[in-house]
Amino acid sequence: MSIAAPRDQWYVAAYGSEIRHELFARTVLGEPILFRRSEHGEVVAHSDRCVHRRFPLSQAPSRLVDGQVVCGYHGFTYGTDGRCVAVPGQTRVPRTARLTAYPVVELDSLVWVWIGDPALADPTRIPRAPYLASPGYTTVRGMEPLAARFSLLVDNLLDLSHETYLHGGYIGTPEVAATPITTEVDDEAGVVHVSRHMDDAECPPFYSRSTGLQGRIARWQDIEYVPPCLYKLHSRIAPVGSVPNPDGTDPDAFHVEVVYAITPETEHSTHDFWMVARDFALDDEEVSAFLAENNRTVVLQASRPSTFSSGCSRASRTATRSSRSTSTPVAWRRGGCSPGWPGRPRATPRPRPRAPPRPDERWHPRSATGPRR
Repeated sequence: MSIAAPRDQWYVAAYGSEIRHELFARTVLGEPILFRRSEHGEVVAHSDRCVHRRFPLSQAPSRLVDGQVVCGYHGFTYGTDGRCVAVPGQTRVPRTARLTAYPVVELDSLVWVWIGDPALADPTRIPRAPYLASPGYTTVRGMEPLAARFSLLVDNLLDLSHETYLHGGYIGTPEVAATPITTEVDDEAGVVHVSRHMDDAECPPFYSRSTGLQGRIARWQDIEYVPPCLYKLHSRIAPVGSVPNPDGTDPDAFHVEVVYAITPETEHSTHDFWMVARDFALDDEEVSAFLAENNRTVVLQASRPSTFSSGCSRASRTATRSSRSTSTPVAWRRGGCSPGWPGRPRATPRPRPRAPPRPDERWHPRSATGPRR
């Protein structure tokens, strides 16, 4: 199924910990993909449909036998390169019997997949978040399936003023909505930067209970959005009056890296991978459990059916228009609500009544219109 999202892009398909030496399936941009690890531990990705009858290879009774995938319908067997190596009942295997292969890279604890033209799959274009796999940080993570277009989630994350109202009691305080932001679009790097620095703000429970700070704090929010797939919020929490040293060290502050990998499943559904990495209380299981539970609550609050409207907000449309003042920036061409992205609802055509089939069109058990038993 073709959907209005860039195909020649890297998308997060899974956490590395999700993929083991067993069959694992996930749909990305409308394409069902089968993941597994080879005997050497590398992640491989192929179409999750048998070339014979399109039976799902991730669905029982399909199974993994000695590193090869055996289709549960007729027993077609595939190697780790996707090539069919055996067909029960015949000695000749068609040379074209091969699963579609997808370029895949495991990086920073994330598994990235490329849906578009394989010749354009450049791993150096994958946006990095090295702290997700760094021993200097502890990370909690999860994934929520959202019944919404992924562009609406981007719209939600880039405008954090909603925290004051939607997430009060968790991460929202009055200062978030009251503090002006600065926005910069780096066309060359393909990154949107949004910053909000609150030098004297109320400490919300999300940070007071995890850091131990109480009362008023300095709270900085610096967003890096790499369209269309990765959102990084660099959150700095410190006592009022504390600023980083000239050499970049920041010993008085607590640093929390909030990452969202935004992956379209279909035109109207999204895989929302969320991660919270911290550089303090690294071995404190209670802090980890608290941050995981509360961030998931925040994600679910934002994913209520009434939260996501049918189109982009006025703010995001204004940002898009202003960024086009001279030429449409690379960053917005790749993400947000720029032309070609699902920003407005499309009219649903009324189904036309189908005429009954003529006698010569009816399904026959030996025709190609249905599976043979």
